[in-house]
Amino acid sequence: MNLPNATDRFAARLLMVSFFLPAKWQEVSVMAASVYFIGRSLYTKQLIPKRDYGLALLISSIYILYLLSVPVTTHEYRAFLLILCQRKVSLILMPFVFVLMGPFFRKAIMGELWYFVYACFISCAAGNADYLYHYYFFHGGLHHLSHVDYRVIFERFTGIHPTYMGMFLCFSICIVLHSSAYNYTAGRRLKYALLYVLLIFMLTLLVKSALIALAIILIHYAYLHRDLVKQHKLLLTCMFAGVAAACFFIPFTGQRIMEVLAYMGVGRPGDATDNSVYVRKLILDTDTGLLKHNWLTGVGPGRVLQLLHERYFFYSVYHQYNFGYYDPHNEYFYEWLSFGVIGIAVLLAVLATHFRRAIMAKDRLYLYLLIILFITFFTETVLSRQEGVLFYGLFTSLFFFNANHYQTRDAAGV
Repeated sequence: MNLPNATDRFAARLLMVSFFLPAKWQEVSVMAASVYFIGRSLYTKQLIPKRDYGLALLISSIYILYLLSVPVTTHEYRAFLLILCQRKVSLILMPFVFVLMGPFFRKAIMGELWYFVYACFISCAAGNADYLYHYYFFHGGLHHLSHVDYRVIFERFTGIHPTYMGMFLCFSICIVLHSSAYNYTAGRRLKYALLYVLLIFMLTLLVKSALIALAIILIHYAYLHRDLVKQHKLLLTCMFAGVAAACFFIPFTGQRIMEVLAYMGVGRPGDATDNSVYVRKLILDTDTGLLKHNWLTGVGPGRVLQLLHERYFFYSVYHQYNFGYYDPHNEYFYEWLSFGVIGIAVLLAVLATHFRRAIMAKDRLYLYLLIILFITFFTETVLSRQEGVLFYGLFTSLFFFNANHYQTRDAAGV
């Protein structure tokens, strides 16, 4: 077995583009590709080290906490907890899928990462085209829609929340930077052009967590490739000048920046009703207020949202304005509130295991993926939505066991 066949490549590409399909088709495509690769692995009799099963349990230990909490959860909250278990099942399925499919097929999937980039680009381009259609045909192009209107139109068309699309765009940029494909003169120009367009898409959505993660990644990448940066400094300068110009001409970017400035007391004052930064502060205050009284044992995963909704209800009554209801918008707080100190300790231990694997395997793309997730966890409960839990479960498991295979092989002197 030297190279993946055409069906192997098709199944791998299906996995990559599945993130941008409607939810039901996403489930079907991931399941079909997973079953295919496991079947192929069993047919080709690829050897699976026994220790890999233990490692799969280790990195899926967050999900095991949810399973263990089912019997001790009261009947009133058990139904919602079972829904959570169903929603998060990729956390335990994906590690075992990649254990069972064997190293050859994991490598085949890694070889098709560019199709994630292609699908992300097409999805964003279509979402922006739909926005322009609404802007010119429904609003006559007479005034700029707000960034809130833009994000609503974008999400309605693509079916992907802007925060998650920002995460996908950031990872796509990392794939392009890390890839050795198109390493010829015309190809490099195409890569720079693609990077520029992906950056524009990110600036249009202006997902703050994704931009922070990208800034950290670019600083690290520039340091590691400082000779290449010096060699192409003119091209990079023009590229960043173009990005800066785009920031000036994209109205949504300015609106989002003004939100932050208003919160800091610079510019037009705002309040929690029209400024997402204030809403984030409200969410943070509510989360920390609940955590102060339940930091040791938590409240149980089935009760987190109910208790938060009660607090938002009384907050709205007190201020005589309906502020709505929010989940913790922070994965660390979510697990801490759900399971207490044990929950946050398990989450951090799993992330530390992944970071250790990425560093030991010297896999920079794996490391960049973890940086994106680590930072996004501060602003979003990523593991509570299908698009987030599947992204986390599939890619962290793929990189973990792919890195584990090559690290074991190198240690053996192969």
